[in-house]
Order: sequence, then C-alpha cells, then structure tokens
Amino acid sequence: MNYEGAGGLDKMNGGPAISKIPDLRMFPDFFCIGPQRTGSTWLHTNLVKHPEILMHRDKETFFFSTLDRPDLPRFRYASLEAYLTSFQDTFEEKLLKNYHAIRRCGRLYRPSIVGESTASYCVLDDKTISEILKINPDLKVIMLIRHPLERAWSHAKKDLVREAKGNKACAEDFVAFCSSEEQLRRADYTGILQRWVKFLKPGHFLVAPAERIESDPDQLLTDVLSFIGAKVTLPPSARHVTTRQNKTADMGIPKEIQAALVHVLEPFTSAYDRLRSSIGDGKIF
Repeated sequence: MNYEGAGGLDKMNGGPAISKIPDLRMFPDFFCIGPQRTGSTWLHTNLVKHPEILMHRDKETFFFSTLDRPDLPRFRYASLEAYLTSFQDTFEEKLLKNYHAIRRCGRLYRPSIVGESTASYCVLDDKTISEILKINPDLKVIMLIRHPLERAWSHAKKDLVREAKGNKACAEDFVAFCSSEEQLRRADYTGILQRWVKFLKPGHFLVAPAERIESDPDQLLTDVLSFIGAKVTLPPSARHVTTRQNKTADMGIPKEIQAALVHVLEPFTSAYDRLRSSIGDGKIF
C-alpha cells in the first residue's frame, strides 16, 4: 500500500496537515459504490460477517463524499485518522462475528480484507478518486447496475416518502427529484465506470447486474468474493442471501410520471442497455 497522498486527503477534509504517516492498515481494500437502490445494502449485509472481511459497521460512512464539508448532515469524520479508527471492531462485535463465523463457516473471524460500502462514492470527482488511489493503488471497486428508470423510481420513493413525513409527494415532486443533476449523475453508469477505471489498475473494477440478486444471489456473492480475494464460504445467514434488503413500498410508476421519466432518462437508458448487453452476468474492467 502506498502511503503517499495521505496528508493531502487530510487537508482536503479540513483538518491540519498530518505530521506523521497514519496507520493505513484499516484503509479499505475495496469499495462498493452503489449507486443507491441497486442492491448495495444486500451486498453489505452479506459481506459484513464474512470471516475474512472487515466491513465498516455502518452501511455508509460518507467519508469521501463529505470531505471538507462539515456543514453537511452526513459529515462524520474530521480526519483520515478518525475515519480509519472507526473501522476497528469493538470487543462485543468481535465476539458476535466469531460466533457467526464458527456457526456457519466453521472458522474463526480473522479479517484480512477491509471494505466499505457508500453508494454516493459513485459520483466522486476525479480529484477525490485520484487522492484515494494515491493511498491505496490496489483498491478494487464493485458496482451493481439496475435499469435507470427502476433505480430512479425506487430512490425517489425512498427519499421523498422519508422527506414528506406523512405528506403525499405529488407527480411533480417525483419528476423533479429524478431529473435533478445528482440523480442524473447516478444514472450515468458508463460515466461512473469510465471515471473510476481511469485511476484504477486494470482488473480492479467489477460491474454486475443487480437483477442477479433475484435470479442467482449465491453465484453473485461468489463472484464478488472471488473478485476481492476472499474465500467462498457459507454465508453467515442464508436468509440474507435470498432476501431483499432495504425494500421500498411496492407502488408502480403512475403513467404520467413514467412518461416524463422515460424522456428525461432516455440517454442513460440507452447507455445502460449497451453496457448491460456487454457485461452479461458481470464483467471486470
């Protein structure tokens, strides 16, 4: 692991320049970068108790997407050191992870691979990605993709229902949400891929279709574990492999909203169709 650039990240985060090399043993070996509503919660749930993997206890840390922005509500860590320290298991967590590892896998919990899952990392800018790769040039990245219309609608249902606090969002609210610059950036899977691959080593970016969570979840999880270099074992919970996580209400897209979103997302839908066709069950770039 390359230590160059760690001080630069700390400055980006608004903290003082560090005077010593930080302990980077907790720096992630891989990221799951979403986007939101593509199965990132399912992926985190099935990796967090693997006996060889130390996943951050929080499904999302938002560290790199809130750098130098303490004003943001999701800002949590004021320095790189604080972020790295937050990965450490508590005594109680180690006991629980050992229990799951022994019960399901017949092994002790001995993590050698560190991972983090933050969906908003899909829209990190070039500068931040470059700084991350200076710290760990061997970083691997996983992205699941879902039809842009389905993804946007699911994201809108989740966020607008939460923000409405009991009030019913109107059609205009859904269309405005899905048409925002932030949402369109999340729909641009090809752009996300190209931006990350520009800095990653060849063979360090895995793209797979999210529908495999429904069709062949065991093999999808096996593919992910093989990609990050973890042994394939029985999952800590078989139920979590075959169960959808973080579900939203089952409501179909009203015709008037669907027509508007089809128009807004058409360029990204066409790009998705091409990418989906090219990757098959998954592809490593």
